[in-house]
Amino acid sequence: MKLLKNLFFILFISLVTNSADAQGWGIRAGANFSNLSNSNGDIQTGVYAGLYRQFGIVPKLLYIQPEIQFSSQGFDTKTTSTDLNYIQVPVVARLYVLKLLSFETGPQFGFLINDKTSGSVNPDYNSFDTSWAFGATFNLPFGLSIDGRYIAGLTDVIDNVDSKNQVIQVGLGFKF
Repeated sequence: MKLLKNLFFILFISLVTNSADAQGWGIRAGANFSNLSNSNGDIQTGVYAGLYRQFGIVPKLLYIQPEIQFSSQGFDTKTTSTDLNYIQVPVVARLYVLKLLSFETGPQFGFLINDKTSGSVNPDYNSFDTSWAFGATFNLPFGLSIDGRYIAGLTDVIDNVDSKNQVIQVGLGFKF
């Protein structure tokens, strides 16, 4: 828990401080379509919303973008439905190919804040989820953007079960 508090403090300071290298901060939100790897269950729809800050590495080309976001994920099987709510901390590198198009990739660290499973079975969910994010953004005028990401889980969601989060995010962003 102390690690979580320190991580949030560092991220909060980086999001709110004014830095000469900072290229902007913004918000992003949209829909999640999630399931587990090695699962034949139905895809579950959820939401995500969060804040980000861009720091320039190579001006107008390469940026580092730390984020903090709430993410509602989960999975459905024939007999149960599971909702998993995370606080996600992605740290992506964003490469602008054109002014209108950018690609991103990087690690994402998730902290489980709530889990709910229908039915009598309640597995032991891991409280920490490590993933890798891949995405693209279509940058529109006036700071608006259309975002798409695929997030591949690297750690098991349930202890001793080979099942990782798989999430597709589609949403909108606004850069201030």
